[in-house]
Amino acid sequence: MTNNLQRKKEKKQLILETALQTFTKQGYKKTSIAQVAKEAHSSQVTLYKYFPSKVALARAVIIKQIIDGYKACEDTLDSSNGTFAEKMEMMMSYGVNVADAISDDFVVFMYNEFSGKNGDDSVMKTYNEYKHGFWKRLLDQGREEGAVNPDISDESAIIYLDMFVNYAMNPNPVNAHSAIEIKNHEKDLMHLFFYGVMGR
Repeated sequence: MTNNLQRKKEKKQLILETALQTFTKQGYKKTSIAQVAKEAHSSQVTLYKYFPSKVALARAVIIKQIIDGYKACEDTLDSSNGTFAEKMEMMMSYGVNVADAISDDFVVFMYNEFSGKNGDDSVMKTYNEYKHGFWKRLLDQGREEGAVNPDISDESAIIYLDMFVNYAMNPNPVNAHSAIEIKNHEKDLMHLFFYGVMGR
């Protein structure tokens, strides 16, 4: 029984990993369930057992990206090498590299998921679940090294983070730039954000 559960877990993970590569490279529209199933050495019937629709599969991919992204940044914070500022640079580089690897079409799908346009708020819930713990650790480390202004509270930093995210997710085209435009300026925006958090 345990081996069977393990095999199912591994199969689901393989489908998810394959979907991650396919969606990010080709985009949401050009990716088919048949293609993901074939590349994951699975059948469409098996895939649908784990992910009931293409939207559900793509949503699971985004949630995986959020969790993996926070973990990668936490690993950077845990590293004993480098100053806090150098760790920040590493995290910014990671974020930019991830953004650059995602097709424009999938970026649009991701933004729609964050804003709940596809009728589900799982992506935003996952983002909110992980953000507080990570940003507290980030700010605490920065304060210990004197790299973050001690007058900046955790609450203020979270409000600042949410302002960035909420602006990007604004569905009103008059007030918000397109998802593609934001992606194209990811490096500058990340630089402004991280050094804004440092408060110097």
